[in-house]
Amino acid sequence: MIFDPIYIFVVLIPTLAITGWAMWRVKSTYGKWSKVDSGINLDAFDFARRLLDRQGLQQVRIEPTPGQLTDHYDPRGKILRVSTQVADASALETAGLTSATPRLSVAAAAVIAHEVGHALQDASGDQAMKLRTAIVPAAQFGSGIAPWLIIAGFFLRFEALAIVGLIGFAAAVLFTFATLPVEIGASGRALAFVNGLGLSGERMTGARDVLKAAAWTYVAGALTALLTFLYYVWLIFGRRD
Repeated sequence: MIFDPIYIFVVLIPTLAITGWAMWRVKSTYGKWSKVDSGINLDAFDFARRLLDRQGLQQVRIEPTPGQLTDHYDPRGKILRVSTQVADASALETAGLTSATPRLSVAAAAVIAHEVGHALQDASGDQAMKLRTAIVPAAQFGSGIAPWLIIAGFFLRFEALAIVGLIGFAAAVLFTFATLPVEIGASGRALAFVNGLGLSGERMTGARDVLKAAAWTYVAGALTALLTFLYYVWLIFGRRD
């Protein structure tokens, strides 16, 4: 399949282009605003705690997690995890903004506020988040095993097997699109949070840019999943003898 010209030019190259552009935008935008002081005199964990407590989410725990921009909210354990990159103040240090008082970058404030937005969605019973959570088991099957069923069904000329795989992969595609309103909703809440803490002007613009850049990674994921799904449809139904 990897040597199929249709796959290369319709799926592989567009996927690499879309995801590469989205990743570049996230890194460049985060890098820019990670060097700008938000004016919030708290470290990442204290800031997350303050936002959670303001929303009545005292039950949500905060934990560090290794990696770069691996921040996430775990609805099962009610845990907000802050990545090493976001918690680290070194970005502000390189910009000459060190002081005895903790300083939070605009980028870090936006990322943390976004995850608090997810915690609030969970607590309020957000319908979009419920839908995404319900799809998770099928999506895991669809992204892990389904492609192999499709390929096996195609090469073995066992169409029923390929169709089962296609249905499974459709669940994975649905998950990527169900993720979009969840992420957009969390970003909207995040902007309201940071605005309430006094972020305005250029800093507010920076927070919005960081959240928009992150949103594009989910859009890219949805588009690439859809392209792959359409290729699989063509592979199964478009190449019949």
